[in-house]
Amino acid sequence: MKQRLTEPYQGYFRQQNLQPDLEITQTGPKTPGGEYLRRAWQPVALSEEVGEHPLLVEIMGEELVLFKTTKGVYGLIEKHCAHRGASLEYGIATDKGIRCCYHSWLFAPDGRILETPNAPCGVTLDNFFHGAYPVEEYKGIVFAYMGPPDTKPDFPVLDTYNDYHGEESQMVPYSLHYPCNWLQIAENTQDPIHSCFLHTSVSGTQFDDSWGVIPTIDWVATPYGMMNVNLRRWEDNIWLRTTETILPNYNQAGAFWERPDEEKAFQRVAMTRFFRPINDTETQVMGWRFFNDVVDPQHKGDPGAVGKEKMDAIGQLDDRDYLSQQKEPGDFEAITSQGRINIHDRETLLVSDRGVSMMRKLVRKGVQAVRDGEEFVSLPRHFSGVIPTFTQDSVARRPALEGVDDDKLIREYGLRYAQIVIESAKSSPDERRDYLQEKLNELDIQSVE
Repeated sequence: MKQRLTEPYQGYFRQQNLQPDLEITQTGPKTPGGEYLRRAWQPVALSEEVGEHPLLVEIMGEELVLFKTTKGVYGLIEKHCAHRGASLEYGIATDKGIRCCYHSWLFAPDGRILETPNAPCGVTLDNFFHGAYPVEEYKGIVFAYMGPPDTKPDFPVLDTYNDYHGEESQMVPYSLHYPCNWLQIAENTQDPIHSCFLHTSVSGTQFDDSWGVIPTIDWVATPYGMMNVNLRRWEDNIWLRTTETILPNYNQAGAFWERPDEEKAFQRVAMTRFFRPINDTETQVMGWRFFNDVVDPQHKGDPGAVGKEKMDAIGQLDDRDYLSQQKEPGDFEAITSQGRINIHDRETLLVSDRGVSMMRKLVRKGVQAVRDGEEFVSLPRHFSGVIPTFTQDSVARRPALEGVDDDKLIREYGLRYAQIVIESAKSSPDERRDYLQEKLNELDIQSVE
């Protein structure tokens, strides 16, 4: 429970030695939070990072070696050789697997021990396995599933990966290191009001001045997690933006430089990202940036500035000197400055922080469900075709009504439209945008209670 000081200069009496909420911030093997995160596919590395030589990686407190055979098959195995413990990061990739540098044991991508050259004649260990995890390479990122084999879900392909309004688009993979716990990065996505301050009034306009309008915000559950319904009045328009959290640790976000001047329906994402723990105090933020004329008609984005420790927006990684960070802080500075693991007991949450509270409750519920062997909210384990998702931007011309509380009017639009967005998932991918446009046209609220 947070201690509230009621007198000036009371620093001496503040609580010391406050501890993090371990249940939802721990990520290591056999921890409740770590077991929860291991039920989903997690990004390991950019495909371009895996070349002729193996790549040592740490994921959720485990040291592993990612390699690619000379035939192009990826493998992710335990770091220490099953024979004498030498690190397989010094191994040699072959057509069948990876060969240890120490005594030349050969391991297949699935962990099978193929050769033990130093064993006595006739002795074979080909019925034994080294620790390994299944991997999938998709559009420039290598993913792994590190949970129990019998609960492995299909690799999820989201609808946004190929939904560009029929426009040509680039899908550029990237990877950014954050020296803090994964949860505080993920929570930032459900705190949309910070864009009015951090990205506009405090640091200057980092995206567009329309972001400086104080939004009306609600949060609603989705089939896979939650989303914020973030609404702004812009002259005679209402900007309806939804940003989703896909449990346990996926997120999609709309256009960076969005300006709600023109009517539109169901504009899709500029970014899909995964907050993959390295360990409890470090995170690799990985995903794709989308570049096309729909989400960035003025071409303010730069595909060439996106990649390994690169992003084409200010304040998204540790790429500036300290004074510049102080003068114009961004997401990276605000999030990492909370500490290596944010201490929730020292916060003072407000109504506008309901999304943060809701996300923590959902994560805790998922952690406890995995612990107890129960069902938990996430992407479906098996799905035919692409998975419909809910991040989008829509702009509707809806002038303020005389005698009607505009804040209440906007909130009512948001809640009704959020349900329409969720219901639209029943439509086929080709029909969904037309369905949303039709429903948005029909949504004409004249009064609110």
